[in-house]
Amino acid sequence: MRGKCDGGGFFPLPCANNSKAVLPETDSFRKLLVDTCGNDYLTGPVCCDNGQLDDLVQQVKKAEIIIASCPACWSNFLQFWCSFTCSPKQSTFVNITSVSGTNSVESADYWVGEGFGSQFFDSCKDIKFGASNGYAMEFIGGGAEDWHSMVSFMGHKMPGLGSPFQIDFPPVESTVPQDGLERYNDDGKSCNDTNPAYRCSCVDCESVCPILPPAPGERPQCYVGLLRCWSFTMLMTYTVLLVGGACLILAKNRQIGLCLQKFFGIHLDQTESNGFYERLALSEEDEEDENLLDPDYTPRRYWLNSRLQNWFYYQGLFCARHPYFVILASLGFVSLCSLGWSRFAVERDPVNLWVSPSSTALQQKNHFDENFSPFYRTTQLFFVSESEDEPFASAERIDSLFKLESEIKKLKSSYYNDTLADVCFHPTGEACIVQSVTGYWGGDPFNFDPDNWEDDLRQCTSQPSLCLPEFQQPLKPDMVMGGYKKKDYLTARTFIVTYVLRNSVDNNVISRAEHWEHTLLNTVLTNLNERPEWKGVRISYTTESSLETELNKSSNTDAGTVIISYLVMFIYASIALGKLTSLNPRRLMIDSKFSLGICGILIVIFSVSTAVGLFSFTGKKITLIIAEVIPFLVLAVGVDNIFILCHEYARRVELGQDETIEERAAKTLGKMGPSILLSSLSETIAFGLGTLVTMPAVSSFAIVASIAVFVDFILQVTCFVSCLVLDAYREQDNRVDCIPCIRIYAPEPLEKEGFLESIVKNYYVPSILHHKIRYFICFFFLGLFAIGLSLAPQLPMGLDQRIALPSDSYLVQYFNDLDQYFNVGPPVYFVVKNSNLTGLDEQKKVCGRFTSCEERSLANILEQERKRPNVSFIGEPTSVWVDDFLYWLNPSVGCCRLKKKTRVSPVRITSLNKYLPMNKAQLELCGPWDGDDECVACDPNWDTSMESFPEGTQFMDFFDLWIEMPPDEDCPLGGKAGYGDAIVANHKKTTIETSHFRTFHTPLRSQKQFIDAYASARRISQELSETLELEVYPYSLFYIFFEQYSYIVSMAFELLGLAILAIFIVTSSLLGSLRCGLIVMSVVIMILIDVIGVMTLWDVSLNAVSLVNLVICVGISVEFCCHIARGFMVASGNQEERAGKSMVDVGSSVS
Repeated sequence: MRGKCDGGGFFPLPCANNSKAVLPETDSFRKLLVDTCGNDYLTGPVCCDNGQLDDLVQQVKKAEIIIASCPACWSNFLQFWCSFTCSPKQSTFVNITSVSGTNSVESADYWVGEGFGSQFFDSCKDIKFGASNGYAMEFIGGGAEDWHSMVSFMGHKMPGLGSPFQIDFPPVESTVPQDGLERYNDDGKSCNDTNPAYRCSCVDCESVCPILPPAPGERPQCYVGLLRCWSFTMLMTYTVLLVGGACLILAKNRQIGLCLQKFFGIHLDQTESNGFYERLALSEEDEEDENLLDPDYTPRRYWLNSRLQNWFYYQGLFCARHPYFVILASLGFVSLCSLGWSRFAVERDPVNLWVSPSSTALQQKNHFDENFSPFYRTTQLFFVSESEDEPFASAERIDSLFKLESEIKKLKSSYYNDTLADVCFHPTGEACIVQSVTGYWGGDPFNFDPDNWEDDLRQCTSQPSLCLPEFQQPLKPDMVMGGYKKKDYLTARTFIVTYVLRNSVDNNVISRAEHWEHTLLNTVLTNLNERPEWKGVRISYTTESSLETELNKSSNTDAGTVIISYLVMFIYASIALGKLTSLNPRRLMIDSKFSLGICGILIVIFSVSTAVGLFSFTGKKITLIIAEVIPFLVLAVGVDNIFILCHEYARRVELGQDETIEERAAKTLGKMGPSILLSSLSETIAFGLGTLVTMPAVSSFAIVASIAVFVDFILQVTCFVSCLVLDAYREQDNRVDCIPCIRIYAPEPLEKEGFLESIVKNYYVPSILHHKIRYFICFFFLGLFAIGLSLAPQLPMGLDQRIALPSDSYLVQYFNDLDQYFNVGPPVYFVVKNSNLTGLDEQKKVCGRFTSCEERSLANILEQERKRPNVSFIGEPTSVWVDDFLYWLNPSVGCCRLKKKTRVSPVRITSLNKYLPMNKAQLELCGPWDGDDECVACDPNWDTSMESFPEGTQFMDFFDLWIEMPPDEDCPLGGKAGYGDAIVANHKKTTIETSHFRTFHTPLRSQKQFIDAYASARRISQELSETLELEVYPYSLFYIFFEQYSYIVSMAFELLGLAILAIFIVTSSLLGSLRCGLIVMSVVIMILIDVIGVMTLWDVSLNAVSLVNLVICVGISVEFCCHIARGFMVASGNQEERAGKSMVDVGSSVS
């Protein structure tokens, strides 16, 4: 080929010419050839003329901006096209396959060998194009993953944009050159070439990057076979305990264990007769019919028990003798405290709920919002083909998508009358950022050809830079399609449309966006699935405000659940509080305890009302956890105490002693008051310790819970005792329950045990205290404890948003589609603050494209982390504005050229200044059509050593030009689109105060991946800060909500540990026995660990909500254990008798 012929179009084509190569005709032609193609063309003939060389220079210039940052790739690129166009050996590896009537070449075969092809591809595959967080290969090779695909893309006929004629590349595997042809296989350059002139930087060449130390996620976990080491340890420990316990049990058998007892010198019979527990003698005499501590007896060992007993006796006597005064006083106290409801408000802002005010992530978010503006708002739609085998794309559906987007574009909000253009995010002008497949046709339906849409879409997805949307930024196919097979985007099952709206610290801007979102949701999205044009398509959607709206809807539906639960508990309490002594209807109407049950439930409600009122008095807002959890918690705790008091009073009635109702009620409270105090005090302290947690939702729950439990205790030992006395008088006078004004005649009640008490006494207690069964029970629950311990480290963390949503919420399907089809992770920003990047030393700490950049610079480290995404969760190249800005100054790129102007002021220090005005305001960039004689390069001495790069004031002057320059086809490095809001410059101080470096996480599909991604970003930023002596922090939208998981385990240990310790101290103090306190604490720990084990098996995650439930677990556990433990401590008899009496007298009540 030589010369140019008429190709029948706008662009001339090379002529088919099989003559010998000729020498260049002019020295200027030789010079341009050498400058372009290298020293190999210093001498000798060539197969191209001046016109062809000019076209070659024009074509390769387009790629220089993209790939010249890696000298090896740029050299190979020039070698590739220079050999094809001008090599004197052209005929040995180029074969003309088609010629037009004008002798112009229409197609040709370029026989490229494996050696050069692989070298070419390897040198270019990792080059980054920072502003788009993408790769240069997407522009020059269509995103190719091998050398043959890359050169095939280059050879595809695209007049004006690529090759003017078709160039084919016969595959190495299936074709062999014939007729004297051979494959072009000259040596190319490697990106890690030993010649520094061709050596690429770390961000563009992995082989020259520093090796990073192993990250925590790369260290192998400890396993013994299929079991984790911790699980194996728990298994072996339990096995040893089981075998040891079995040996001791067998040793008690005289035939089997006599020799063992003699050998070890153990006398088990004597040990058993001594007993493991000491009995705390609290009375002068031990009577066989003693059930529980009776105030008729005087304690002689433990003074605190005696004082408490006397206090509750006299308090009960006062409440019994003055019931109406006590009830009215209680109602007055509750009413006074409930006045705080006038300041009642519900906190709905997730940040104020789950993020500590002292949170590091919150402070970083505030810094980011104040300097770069808050993260934008998004409205997103998924169009999913309902048929798994049918792609979504068709001409009809794409046309419908155009119409829908036009409808949304014209939509006006109901309140402010805003359109999309008024609320959208538009960084480069008036065009809104709308990420949609329609953007490949410029968002204009007139550009859409129903007959050729497949070819258009295939070309646009292979090279998005050729099909720019209205906002002039390339659309990555992953952003607008999902469910495709092997990068074949036409098979995509899902189209994705994303509207990006402005966000701001200005509430007016937020309000306008929210109203537009609500209008869109109500008028378009809600009924979108019912439209006929979308038949066979499932559409899921969300707006920025959707989640908060749906969560509030969920909390409203939960109110019914709370009401139903209270009604069920009321009915149960009303039935269970009384005894079925006769089937006579009249007797049933008298023995019924509905009115007493109402009083008990009302006391629980009053305690919650008092706690909420006191909390609201402080001006703090109630959280949904308080509204939905505390009523259940106080109900569970309060009903137990009501049953204990009622059943103890009934037992005293059965004794038939000659005592008044007032005395009987006083003795009931005297017996059970210390036990109720023990459990309530333990729970109050346990919940109160939750205030140490900095997370607002947890700490506010702890405050309200502790107040509610304590108030419930106060009302139960005062108001309820008075209600109990009034109910006893009603029953004594044969008055109808709930209608005490009616008095009827009824047969006398028959004394008989309650059904549950009878079951416990006659069946349950004998079973669990059997000398063989109790060993089995102990080892069984010890085994559950060991299993729980082995599973505890595997407890997942996180809170899936779908769990908190109503099951019929439209967001559930949206989140499912988001996980399945959206293949782009959330953006992450590494923010550098308080670093003057106008100075060369600081620039070297963050740059990556130049040989003088520090080896472990920010850009280089982030690039290396990207190459291990399984532990770093970084999935895209980082946009490093310093690299793009400094490379924008490169004269060969041609972006930064200043118009020459005359000046008469003294000469400044650089040679450039003789062309430039002294006044910065007079600096003016040349356009693409301004000639070289009218312009001068911004930095004519530019080189990769960075020695001539601008600093200080000159840096700021050029920076202002760059940041205001929008990218275009002639200069894609303009900073306005990619970095317009990424840099905060201070011209007064001549410094860059703060700036961010953007990349993207890998697609995050689970809560664990979100947590690990945040932890990885924190690790990377800390390492960068320490290594580079810079202040670096990571920011992504979800970080403030996932920071809690970096300390939630330690917080859980602290909170639960302090609660259990408080229980031990209170129990030991009030029972007068460290041993009993230790046992209660141990049982509570076992219950807690078992619950955690079940959470692991059921995949219930650890989060703030479940942590609250674990605290509740501790409170309810101690509620049961304390009553039974005290019943055991004060009972008479041997160990088995005391345990049996405790279970019969107290266990039946708490169960």
